[in-house]
Amino acid sequence: MKISLKISAILFLGASILGVSSCKKVLDNMADLNRNENQPTSASSPTLLTAAEFSGVMADEGSFISATANGGDGDGFLGIFNQHFAGNHAEGIDFNQYLLTHGSFSFLFDDAYVSSLMNLKQLILQAQSNETAYIGIAEILEGYQLGYLTSVYGDIPWSQALDLGKYPFPKYDAQADVYTTVQALLNDGIQKVNGGGNVTGDIIYGGDLGRWAAAGYLLRARFYNHLSKKDPSGSATNALLMVDSAKLAGFTANGDGGNFALPYDGITGNTTNPWIGMYANGMLVANKTFLDSMLSQNDPRLNAYFTSINGVGARDSVYGLGKVIDGNVGTGHYMEIGSDKYSYFGQVNSSVLMATYPELLMIEAEAAFRSGDLARAATAHNAAITDQINAMLSLPASKATDKAKVPAYLAKYASETAATITLAKIMTEKHKLMFSMEGESWMDVRRMNYQYPVWLTIPVVDATAASPVPVASSFIQRLLYPQSELNKNAANVPKATIFDKLPILQ
Repeated sequence: MKISLKISAILFLGASILGVSSCKKVLDNMADLNRNENQPTSASSPTLLTAAEFSGVMADEGSFISATANGGDGDGFLGIFNQHFAGNHAEGIDFNQYLLTHGSFSFLFDDAYVSSLMNLKQLILQAQSNETAYIGIAEILEGYQLGYLTSVYGDIPWSQALDLGKYPFPKYDAQADVYTTVQALLNDGIQKVNGGGNVTGDIIYGGDLGRWAAAGYLLRARFYNHLSKKDPSGSATNALLMVDSAKLAGFTANGDGGNFALPYDGITGNTTNPWIGMYANGMLVANKTFLDSMLSQNDPRLNAYFTSINGVGARDSVYGLGKVIDGNVGTGHYMEIGSDKYSYFGQVNSSVLMATYPELLMIEAEAAFRSGDLARAATAHNAAITDQINAMLSLPASKATDKAKVPAYLAKYASETAATITLAKIMTEKHKLMFSMEGESWMDVRRMNYQYPVWLTIPVVDATAASPVPVASSFIQRLLYPQSELNKNAANVPKATIFDKLPILQ
């Protein structure tokens, strides 16, 4: 079930901004149907901010299951494409086989505009003269969501979006222009939150504007890094500048409220970490090749990442029983993110990570490598792995046996020097520590042409066949535009298949 916090009453309805061709009379009728005379028709800045943080792309980051009640799939299923996960049944198997429709993942697109981005627009429009900080946070959230959307869809509506009356059929902005807009929004948002002020209704940072500025710089580094193929040198220079700015703004440690993450308190079903309910039916499980690689390297994060399910005896007895990405996944026991006491991601009050300090360090490592500063690349790479592993084993119940594995792992995989560091090492280790941040991890493997980790392969139809046949001649590159857009704004929807590379990756 997708998190909602029951805030639909304050979401601005009638905002199907992506080319709803309905006439004004229809919209008026919709408004009448949805009007509750006991509810206000406008909302305060704190209320709008809370609503925006728990809707759209950010909520979809935590909506990992086939959304039987919502008609789409969330960020977690993108983990099939970067091969952290494998689908275990139903739509999961379809995605293993690259069988996507225009309905697949549709609410990643639709809800971002209809709910969160519309709330953010309203927040910006109605903010009072003493609420500049709210505008700053709203712009940072806009930048985050637009950057996420363009990273999976390419060209998207923005310059004509969110104004149904003026632009009933909004154009799609070129991806390059979207990235320019993202950077402008993040930059302006950072400047505004740096101006100070009091903010309430902020679920992510509790009104700590310094942390918002630091997160804004981290996101700027991330989205500059997306341009690594189009502009290797310039993107590296800009990304490093933003890394330095993030650190100066206070982003200097993992956890402790610094990570850009959506928190949950575990008190109600709507405020419980979505990993708990989303994988209860085993739709997504461990990708066997990824799991086997962790086992072969004696990775100390194994218990923090995966949990045995189906009540299989001793917990460790099912390690190695991940699933391959084919159309014949078989039956039996398997590993998934679960709710046992060792799971970093599976506690009822675990946060959904959206951007982290270890990611910032890996961006630094990659950008420094591209810039020729190999010593800096090695230092950042080592620090990222160390910091993330320590975070994964920070739970009170973390196993002593897992902690005992850390020194050997760090000695082998996080002790690089200027003479030994390589891009392959950076991107392979980043793939491991981006676990659960699946959209961004998928961007990484696509930027690197699916070269890292080296075990990434195009799925096969049936792995049990004597000569397995790949499902396609190339890796998946993007999502399909949602059916709602084909129905309502078809003239403006770009033609694209799942195998067409995004403009920035060509």
